[in-house]
Amino acid sequence: MNINDLNIFISVAEYESITKSAAINNTVQSNVSARIKYLEEQLGVKLLIRTTRTLEITEEGTQFLKVAKEIINSLNDFRNSVNKSGTLTGQLKIGSLQSVAALRAPDILQRFVSEHPDMEFVLKTGTTDELIKKVLSFKLDGAFVAGKVKHPDLTVKPVSIEKLCIVSSSLYSSIDHLNKSTKPIKLIVFSKGCSYRSLLEDLLVEMGLKKLRFVEIDSLDSIINSVENGLGITLLPEELIKKNYAYRSLATIKIPAKYAQCPTVFIKMKNSSSNRGLQLFEASIDNK
Repeated sequence: MNINDLNIFISVAEYESITKSAAINNTVQSNVSARIKYLEEQLGVKLLIRTTRTLEITEEGTQFLKVAKEIINSLNDFRNSVNKSGTLTGQLKIGSLQSVAALRAPDILQRFVSEHPDMEFVLKTGTTDELIKKVLSFKLDGAFVAGKVKHPDLTVKPVSIEKLCIVSSSLYSSIDHLNKSTKPIKLIVFSKGCSYRSLLEDLLVEMGLKKLRFVEIDSLDSIINSVENGLGITLLPEELIKKNYAYRSLATIKIPAKYAQCPTVFIKMKNSSSNRGLQLFEASIDNK
């Protein structure tokens, strides 16, 4: 078992793909499969469940992923401590909601990357539920998510409080207009697990609107395009619309405070070893 074996396993577990792991590690798929088999034989456990179409990490595989990343992080920390040039090296994988990636993350990322140019940085987007699961399974070092997060294994750092609003075209111009609608209201949203989607649904149900239809789209820009074209409505931070989409033909509708105030937080594992890169990234959040 060597460092290369650990890196291969980490990439397979994080991407759930032999093909992607081979590309990342500049090797062939057969070698990746052979190294995973070798690790399983050495450890005496099944790390992955493979079929012709899917690849899933086992519970033991998740535990080993934590150990493997701790070893790699410890080696990087040591390398950084003896590096006389003072430059930080290693890899950091951070997750983010697409809205946060567009609104809050750019300044934080620019500051971090400019201060640590030799650090390899990866940003992955997803829904709040998806990102929480990836942090808990050690596939991400940390993530920006929305809403109140409570989990015994996570630490939660407040980042900002977003003021949310309904975003529409001229199709709907106010809450009253929505209330008077006789047609089903289409909600242009991310997949289940999105905090904003849940808030929007709860708000409209509380208003007594039962004729709701969901249109799931996995791209923020595509959601904006669909709303602008009159397909339906969505829920997003008001500042995001003003800052990034002021030139678009969009209307913003104010909503009750209990739905409008939504925290953005940064989460990471509580009991995992925090590498130096993650510590400095957190400091860049504090300096936003």
